[in-house]
Amino acid sequence: MKKSIFLIITFLFILSAFKTDQEVKPNVAEVDQIHGCYVFIDSKPMKEYEYLGTVKKIMTWGTGQYQDVRDALLKKAKKEYPDANGMIFHFHDGGADEVDAIKFVE
Repeated sequence: MKKSIFLIITFLFILSAFKTDQEVKPNVAEVDQIHGCYVFIDSKPMKEYEYLGTVKKIMTWGTGQYQDVRDALLKKAKKEYPDANGMIFHFHDGGADEVDAIKFVE
């Protein structure tokens, strides 16, 4: 009887060590893709990546709204770094906005 109880407790302990539900961390998110690139704004990827280069753009036309700036930077970065599959954006008030082109390591 004691052996059965011990085996049951051991089995339950082992099962609890291998949770199938992972805890949801507050710093993990699903990232949007725009024109085939993962877009990181005020954040950075957790997965390992290779830095390809930085593209700067000063908006001299358009509304200067977020979407216009984002799309212009993305288009320029994709042209200069066609292998990029991720972009890390850096927006600066009154200055040149920039984006880091990255490629995720497989």
